[in-house]
Order: sequence, then structure tokens, then C-alpha cells
Amino acid sequence: MSRTLLRRCLDCPASVRGKSRCGDCQRAHDRAKRARRPDLDDAAERKRRARLVADHRATIGDWCPGLGQHPAHPSADLVADHVVEVAAGGLASGPLRVLCRSENSRRSAWLASGVGPLVAAAVVTPLPPNFPTLFETTDDGPSVA
Repeated sequence: MSRTLLRRCLDCPASVRGKSRCGDCQRAHDRAKRARRPDLDDAAERKRRARLVADHRATIGDWCPGLGQHPAHPSADLVADHVVEVAAGGLASGPLRVLCRSENSRRSAWLASGVGPLVAAAVVTPLPPNFPTLFETTDDGPSVA
């Protein structure tokens, strides 16, 4: 049986196994995250995001449409991303699109660095012929038809 090594909690000197924080610090971290992003603590918003990703998977499969200079690619780690970042003044109930987690993180870091514009433009990669899709492309990026 393989066991993970003990390591120090990211926030306190406690030892943890297989996690980055101890239980108390993880609860405090989650509370702080919910305070910064109250829209994420909304059950309806979580359901809307899950439904978008499920619809994307049912239609296209585990496929990230890519963003910017990064082409479309296979990915099983898909998330719903705001077209206009909430942190940049977008509405929490605003339009969503599906990206892989790494593209979403890359975009967020790019926008947070101050180098990127408030709204990154999506580059839509052409899909193979006969590829079913329920999405249309608008100036704001792909959206559900």
C-alpha cells in the first residue's frame, strides 16, 4: 500500500497527508474565497455552470475550444468561464463559455497581469466537417445557440 508523504500545511505548521491544508485552514480558505466571490456560493450559479459543461460534453465531448493563440485541444478538465470577468466588472449572471481549466487560469493570469484587455477575444478553431455543435460565434465569443 502506497501512502503519501506528510507535509506542512500551507497556512500553519500542522502536518497533513495528501492535501495542501489542514482541515481548519482549508475551511478558513474556503470561507475567504466565498467572501471574495459570493456568486460561486450560489447553488443556481453552480447548476448553470455544471449544465453548460455537461451540454458541451454531450455535444462536443472532452474538447477545449482554445482561446487566443492556443488552438482547440482535447481536455477532460472543462470549466465554465465568464466571457467578461466578474473581477473586471462583468455580471456574475453574465454569459459563460467552456474552457479547460488551464486555459481559464492562463486567461485569468493574463488579465490580472494588466497586460491583457479586460475581455480577451476568443479565437474559434474550425471544427472537422460533420462535427455537431450547438454553439454560435458572436463578437463576445462562443455562445449557446
